[in-house]
Amino acid sequence: MENKIRRACVLVSPKVGEGYVKRMVAALEKHGVEVAEVRMNGEPDGDSGADVVFVLGGDGTMLRASRIYPGKVLLGVNFGRVGFMSGMQPEEMEAGVEKIVGGGLHVQEYRKLDVRVGDGEWRTAANEAAMLKKETHHIISVELSISGEELFDFRCDGFIAATPLGSTAYSLSVGGPIVAGDAQCYVLVPIAPHALVSRPLVLGEDQITKLTLSEREAVLSLDGGDTVSLRSGDVVEIRLSEESVKIGRTDEWTWWRAVRRTFL
Repeated sequence: MENKIRRACVLVSPKVGEGYVKRMVAALEKHGVEVAEVRMNGEPDGDSGADVVFVLGGDGTMLRASRIYPGKVLLGVNFGRVGFMSGMQPEEMEAGVEKIVGGGLHVQEYRKLDVRVGDGEWRTAANEAAMLKKETHHIISVELSISGEELFDFRCDGFIAATPLGSTAYSLSVGGPIVAGDAQCYVLVPIAPHALVSRPLVLGEDQITKLTLSEREAVLSLDGGDTVSLRSGDVVEIRLSEESVKIGRTDEWTWWRAVRRTFL
């Protein structure tokens, strides 16, 4: 990142102790970085005029930061269990801040998904859109079509559409592939399909998926956030977005190194 970091925001998970927050603020101010705001996770939107947003929490807090600060560079300090999206560990805060303000910040951009229900507004998801059955003892029927061509009618627990970044999250846990972070594609993975043959699909950036709920009720969740109720006949459209989430890293980070460290 070529521009000098002059102003930063700090978003904090409620699970993170006050001592870590004070350490982060002190480290930034030591290097002449103005702290525009310190916001506890869940507070309403506020100041976004920052060069970098430091996120103290896990991957879930990073996803919420992407909604609160759209288009901003997010740098995570991992206080979660996985921390795939994080750029440093808590014990590295002071050294990490020094490295970053000295020009050691590298930014990767990951394409989001555009998602809408019916004729509603398009919304974005950094990791995934999940259509899930509403009743635990039922399965749902979902008609799948891609770019206007009907493919299958699945009886299943649901579907996950995931970005390359999201391919390391929920999608991975139900058998989806790990996709390189710079790939211009998204994946579609059925959850517990009632079929002898079923495979995840990898879709190109120009392909639009339609999931039509043809039986029973379901819910739609974007990045694990608030759910939208779906009824029989509702249609969910999904495509790769032009928008991206910007994740800051130190110069020691690579995609496949993070995959090896986290999952292998």
